[in-house]
Amino acid sequence: MSLKKQTLSGVFWTFTDTFVLRGLSFIASVILARLLGPTEFGLIGMISIFIAIGNSLVDSGLSASIIRTKDANNEDFSTVFYLNLLMSFLVYALLFVTAPLIADFFNQEILVLIVRVYCINFIISAFSSIQMAILNRGMKFKKIMQCKIPGTILGVIVGVGMGYMGFGVWSMVWMFLTTQIVSSLMLWLNSTWKPGLVFSREKLKYHYSFGYKLMLSGLIDTFYKNVYKLIIGKFFSVQSLGYYERAHSFNSQPVTMLTSIISKVSYPLLSKIQDQKERIAIVYRQLIQFSFFIIAPMMLGAAAMAKPLFLLILGEQWLPAVPFFQILCFSGIFYPIHSFNINVLKVYGRSDLFLKLELIKKALITISILIGFQFGIYGLVWSSVFTSFVGLLINTHYSSRMIHYTTWEQVKDLSTTLVKAGFMAGFMLLFVLEMADYSLYLQLLISGIFGLVFYVLLNWMLKSPHLTFVFELIKNQKN
Repeated sequence: MSLKKQTLSGVFWTFTDTFVLRGLSFIASVILARLLGPTEFGLIGMISIFIAIGNSLVDSGLSASIIRTKDANNEDFSTVFYLNLLMSFLVYALLFVTAPLIADFFNQEILVLIVRVYCINFIISAFSSIQMAILNRGMKFKKIMQCKIPGTILGVIVGVGMGYMGFGVWSMVWMFLTTQIVSSLMLWLNSTWKPGLVFSREKLKYHYSFGYKLMLSGLIDTFYKNVYKLIIGKFFSVQSLGYYERAHSFNSQPVTMLTSIISKVSYPLLSKIQDQKERIAIVYRQLIQFSFFIIAPMMLGAAAMAKPLFLLILGEQWLPAVPFFQILCFSGIFYPIHSFNINVLKVYGRSDLFLKLELIKKALITISILIGFQFGIYGLVWSSVFTSFVGLLINTHYSSRMIHYTTWEQVKDLSTTLVKAGFMAGFMLLFVLEMADYSLYLQLLISGIFGLVFYVLLNWMLKSPHLTFVFELIKNQKN
């Protein structure tokens, strides 16, 4: 299969994988949001930062190193496997011991047991981390999807079933753990690779010298991605955190879907052609423009339809989450582009520069949070919009040196799409406001259809190359 067809196939199957899996999880979260309430979601939001930090420590950037290593063999795989497994037990033990401190920090005693049960995931995931890395480096995204679907389906059944039976927050805990257990088992059973009785200090040093910088960057990034939940959970009510958590979760669905697709496909793809700088610049430019062509109208359109969307899906009790969601839509619009720029640094092995950038951006975020906090919870959330945009400028400045695609060129290319998406969102908002007295279904259906038609026609009249890319993607799968 040619690299072009492999890329298009990878985009298709990764999109299908992400859409199906996150779609099922999204449906489950909607059902649980109706069964439970802001308090239960706020409790999960409180521990999210510790879970995310634990995941970064367990992986230690080693999976990324495996993917980028062209001549990786069983010695590489086995060495990293055993290290991941060891780290998973150490991190779990650390959080098991510190769980009472976490509960005291938020003044929620129930968090002790939640942390100790939820964090079992570290050990579960470590058992299949290398199998996942091998499939990713081979761009076998169809097989990844086939391995993950059974776990997601069973997890949803367990979570929703427990929710109906009145298990409260534990329905979310066991939905997550069930998904991870089954998915890990499927990856293990469907992988041709099994760990050998070999451990190389030389391989460990090679991979860790690259990975530890990504790990440190990941820890910093993870902390700051979740710092808003930490602050809201500490200084505001658990219900406020619940509203923010649901808004953030709804906002992150399309953002995470597209970012996941971009990361999974672009990193191994760019790694394959890392010695061809001119070709990387062309591929990078096409992918970054196409991704923004999708994410910009998606996020701005969702912000325009936020109120009827939340009323229909979650109910009136979740209306206080709408302003959070709308603000976060403006922040999340740039996240996939961040992912692209970061992948460029990883492809060229510049984990040192990766770490440097994270330190610069996080210093900026700290200042922004301190200022935003003075204006209350909404000022705090608005600060994320500012830091997302400035962070994009910083990322593109450094990545442009490697692929000769300057910050100004990237901003210029993206601004055209942003303007078109902005017109579309304004068009949709007018429909929502004018149809306020109609049913929620009609508000969403009519504004959504007219917004989509408006956006497609506008791009067709302006002869946008991104529509051609979409048609080529669909045509490739038919052939």
